[in-house]
Amino acid sequence: MEILKTTGIALSSHVSGEADIICNYYTIDSGKRKFVFKGLRKSRKRSLSATEPGTVANIVYYHREDRGSFIVNDVSIEKYYSSFSADLKKIFHLYFILECVEKTTGYEARDESLFRLLIAAIEVLSKTNYPAHLTAFFTLRLLKGHGILPDLATCKICGKKISSQFTLDLIDLRPVCGICLADDRGGPVQGSALLSRDMIVYVNECNVKKFSMIDLGRYQEEDVLNLIFTYSLFMENYFHWELKSKSFILSARYR
Repeated sequence: MEILKTTGIALSSHVSGEADIICNYYTIDSGKRKFVFKGLRKSRKRSLSATEPGTVANIVYYHREDRGSFIVNDVSIEKYYSSFSADLKKIFHLYFILECVEKTTGYEARDESLFRLLIAAIEVLSKTNYPAHLTAFFTLRLLKGHGILPDLATCKICGKKISSQFTLDLIDLRPVCGICLADDRGGPVQGSALLSRDMIVYVNECNVKKFSMIDLGRYQEEDVLNLIFTYSLFMENYFHWELKSKSFILSARYR
């Protein structure tokens, strides 16, 4: 056994026994890892904030190759986003982003670029007035990083550029234009809601620009939420699990 140190982002946590908390972190050097905070719930010296979703922390832990979880020896908070507690809408988007990472990555699969993307997304989410746009941007970059984002400029059936409403085939996430949908060309398409032409433009911008360089005001939140919904269905179909947090950000109450 050896003592190691890492920096990570808390993805999710749950109580174990009377006082322990088990927390999944996405770490900079080892990808997703499971840490056990012994006695944290009853501790008067250590803060529970280390296990709250979105917290960035430096962790000292006991490491053994034959273990699937690691006991925390010490922890210091590097970044805690208290501003989220006052904005329920942003909390839901934060949980969605974290759940996407947790459920599309395996344990011990290092990806420093994903770590950087996630930590930047949380920072921007804490400040932006466009949380839905940020979530769509992050999800697209996540899929791109996983190597499963196809060309979204042309219709998969007729090959023409998208110039009107379209849908994304949930099998491969490729776009199908409204004309091909109406004519039922190429057979049935497993699509979701119709997306506006603006969403192709937004996707292309997200693909090549920094979030801060995009004119977010030109894209309607309703359209962006429909895009997130489609991405969610695709990921659920591709990875074979349910994104539980999607119901919060896509509910009628917050639309």
